[in-house]
Amino acid sequence: MKRRDFLQGVGLAASCLLLRTGLWPLEGMAAPGKDYCHILLLSDLHLPWREKKFPARGEQQKIWEAKSKIITNINMWKDVDEVALLGDLAARYGCEEEFAWVDMYLDGLSTPWYAIAGNHDYAYANEPGEAGKLKRAPYATKQAKLLAFTKRYHLPSIYYARSIGKYRLLYLAPDAGSDLNVELSQAQIDWLEGEISAHNKAPMLFFCHAPLMGTLRTYGKKINTPSTTAQPADKLFDILGKCPKGSLWISGHTHTPVTNDSFADDSVNRFNANLVNIHNPTIDKRHMCTNSLYLYPDRITVRTYDHTKGIWLDNLERVYHG
Repeated sequence: MKRRDFLQGVGLAASCLLLRTGLWPLEGMAAPGKDYCHILLLSDLHLPWREKKFPARGEQQKIWEAKSKIITNINMWKDVDEVALLGDLAARYGCEEEFAWVDMYLDGLSTPWYAIAGNHDYAYANEPGEAGKLKRAPYATKQAKLLAFTKRYHLPSIYYARSIGKYRLLYLAPDAGSDLNVELSQAQIDWLEGEISAHNKAPMLFFCHAPLMGTLRTYGKKINTPSTTAQPADKLFDILGKCPKGSLWISGHTHTPVTNDSFADDSVNRFNANLVNIHNPTIDKRHMCTNSLYLYPDRITVRTYDHTKGIWLDNLERVYHG
């Protein structure tokens, strides 16, 4: 049953009760007979496609077909328990036309999913500025778009948390409204600190559109900058130093491909002794790959699948113990 169907099938009072008590519908758990929970990660879908990057209609069609194949694969993999959407669902502006494509795409999933917003989902005006460039939306518009995103995808709030067994999962939002692409508000920082304090016995999973500063090699001029990393960096550095051993920060935003030498290199991806950044590539290229998290009682395994070749990339597999 999909999230939308669930909410349509119960009364408003019951839905509100679920949210107030924290019993969020479709709470993730492993299917009977499995000793793990499989979370598939999708980042930077940019639906339907980035028209500026891929202006040719033929190329757009090929990209759409490849994206559709990913949905087919997910639905065929019977061990997938849920999908995490890591932001930039919308192609460019976060307008209604783009989100109509997002809705159609997600309606094809037979698996529950949980979403966070990326900069292209909220930060820009619905029309381009001079020379076709993105135009920053004013603060009020950004907040309105974030609230609309939350309502559209039936999220309990702009940022939220839930649990799968011993693991605490936190879904972060760029709610500060600044000119930085992914900055968390002070209220969210305070909430994050409280969550880490309250759930310090087992690894935590932080889902955020942008990676942490310094967790990639600076392979381009836009890598490891304030606009391409989660902010405020200094406060996050202090807070995340207190998170449990084996925790993961799961991000997209940089479109780092699996072929990049720092995509899955723990000597670079490690943020501190307790936390590693898991980077995810965009799902808006000719060649598409996805990461999966396997939550076991005693470890988390990260695996990468190449949807173009139809193979698991065993050289990128990683295991983290709490």
